[in-house]
Order: sequence, then structure tokens, then C-alpha cells
Amino acid sequence: MSNKISSIGKAVKILKKLSEEPYQMTAIELSDVLDINRSTVHRILNTLIEEMLILQNPISKKYSLGPTAYHIGNGYLCKDNNSDQIKYILESAAKEIKQSIGYSVLDGERIINIFEIESFQPVKIGYRPGSYYPIHCGVYGKCIMAFFEPREKLKEIVYSSYLHKKTPNTITEPAKLLEEYEKIRQNGYAVSDEENLIGAIGIGAPVRNSKGKVIASVGAAAIKSRISKEDLENIKNKVIECASKISKIIL
Repeated sequence: MSNKISSIGKAVKILKKLSEEPYQMTAIELSDVLDINRSTVHRILNTLIEEMLILQNPISKKYSLGPTAYHIGNGYLCKDNNSDQIKYILESAAKEIKQSIGYSVLDGERIINIFEIESFQPVKIGYRPGSYYPIHCGVYGKCIMAFFEPREKLKEIVYSSYLHKKTPNTITEPAKLLEEYEKIRQNGYAVSDEENLIGAIGIGAPVRNSKGKVIASVGAAAIKSRISKEDLENIKNKVIECASKISKIIL
């Protein structure tokens, strides 16, 4: 039994690694980065291929996630029977503001992207559904974590997390991040001004369930040089309105 569990654990590690950039790796690369015996990696890969959980590029010989992995992930995304309504609300808002808009949820102590609408963005910012976001930069992570409860646990998470400096505007000091969370709670929305990506600005608003707990966030992103202050105010109002609409259908 222990060997079986060990094999499953290694298979999960491989799948999780292939879900991260660059999203494709050779067996040798997987073996080296995961510190798993090469013969074991090959054996697991062959099993995963049989189940179509991964595919191998016949030219580069690199492995990537397959259609079964997509099917499983889609099951997670659609487990909430309100997913179609949420996506409709997002698409309607995206048409109005002509900017990228998306929806991320709290998954344990992590932030995972569920939907991203970029059809109206002249320059693709490149957010990917299924991606995890940091707690200290970008509107999704900041907006959701600002309302994380209990607050004592939030402080513990902040001080134990690695706050990577992605741009000059990224908050990397725990005390300042907690101050930023307080500001977000007071304002009722979050702003990310080139914190996650140079040239991009975002606004996020919290989504609450029927008990008033913040469990998700609607976020809009725009190319900073392409919008005016009036545009930004309109985006903020639309994001808050969108989050309010979704909150009304969340149990």
C-alpha cells in the first residue's frame, strides 16, 4: 500500500509540475527538478499517457497535460452550478468596459483563477484560468486575502509567505501588506498599479457568499497608458457592480 501511495504522490507531482510554466518538459527534466528516479518517471509517464492525462510531443519529446487533465479541471471549474451565470455576468461587463475581466476564488489559503475574459483587450495580459496568484500583488490576491478570516491567521500567512518583488511597485514588507489589506477593507475594492506587471493596472472587488464571507473576487485589468482617469473610474464602478451581482447568486 505504501508503494502505491508513493507512486500516486509522484504522479501528482508530475501533473502539478506540468501545470506550471513552461507547461512542457522532458522526462529527464522532470526527473531532475522533482528528484524522482528516471525509470520511475518514465513508468509513471507511460501510465499517464494511457489515461490521456498527458501527451508527448513526437518531435521535442516533451510532455504536457492532456485532454483528460482538462476534463478533470473543467469539472472543478463547473462544480458550482452558478458557473454559467457568473461567466455571463463577466462577459457582459467585459463588453461594456472593453477590458480584460476575470473571476478568482479562495481555495484553502491560495487564490486560483477560474474565468478570464480577454476578448476585448488590444494587448493580451496573459492571465490563465487555473493559475494561482500571489497574496501580495495583483488585485485577485490582495482583494481576497484582505478579507481573509480569522485575522490572526491572515497575519501568520503574510509573515510566513515569500513576497517576491515582481516590479518596483510590488509590496514585499509584511507590515505594509497588512496596511494595504486594511485600506482595501475600508475602500471596498483593491487597486494594483503595476505591482504584478509593468504597464498594467487592475481593480478588484470582493465577492461574498450568502453568509457575507468573501470567497472570491472580480478583477479587471487594463493597459495603463491606454486609459484615462475617467475610464479607470468607470472600470472600478463596473467591477464593483459585477461583484455585487455575482454575490447575489452565491450560496
